[in-house]
Amino acid sequence: MTVSRESTKNAVAVLLAAGKGTRMRSELAKVLHPFAGQPLLLHPLRAAREFGVERSIVVVGHQREDVRALVRERLPASEGWAVDFAVQAEQRGTGHAVACALPVLGEDFDGAVLILSGDVPLLRAPTLEALAEACALSSAGLSLASFRAADPTGYGRIIRDAEGRCVQISEQRDASADELAIDECNAGVYCVRAEHLRRELPTLGADNAAGEIYLTDLIALRARAGVVGVVEVDADEVAGVNTPEQLAQLEARARARG
Repeated sequence: MTVSRESTKNAVAVLLAAGKGTRMRSELAKVLHPFAGQPLLLHPLRAAREFGVERSIVVVGHQREDVRALVRERLPASEGWAVDFAVQAEQRGTGHAVACALPVLGEDFDGAVLILSGDVPLLRAPTLEALAEACALSSAGLSLASFRAADPTGYGRIIRDAEGRCVQISEQRDASADELAIDECNAGVYCVRAEHLRRELPTLGADNAAGEIYLTDLIALRARAGVVGVVEVDADEVAGVNTPEQLAQLEARARARG
């Protein structure tokens, strides 16, 4: 099966940017912290636009008006940026965050949804293209990015079956000892057909150690319906920022790579 480039561009990007980021030890919302001269959030938004996404939805929560104002100032509609906002008033997990974006997405959209984190500044357009292509080819209608970690502590682990197919993601707090030994980790970047989000997000529960609605639970549901696409990427490209130290280290590595 071949996939036309035009079909992979029929995608909407949903960026998760509602969290406070308490480990940043700052009053400023995490996604507003500067990275290479631009707020964190603008980097994945620009990667999505470079790939060809014509519309993005930013899920806001903490300091939502400040985030809205910054995006509208830096990415004005007059320059062709189509950015909408959805509100996650209470942070109840990544699955809940994406569900908050569905009413803004609208019932008529039947393409693919790229789900990105607002704190991943080195994400590249070619990776989004690879994810969109993998989603279009996937019989599950879903693809995700993974990476290998020398120390996978804290990350969700990619669980594969005997044939090497991704069948679920186990979060750190819920994983077994064998699962914790796996070094292939979830990057938190996905591409999913909109129809699956509408049908299956409402079925996700919060029966886990964090008491949150995990978007990662969607992977097991879709894996039962077909083959989930996995695109392995460099760890730095999908590294998130949670502390000032991580921000400085990632910025230094980006400068070293040019």
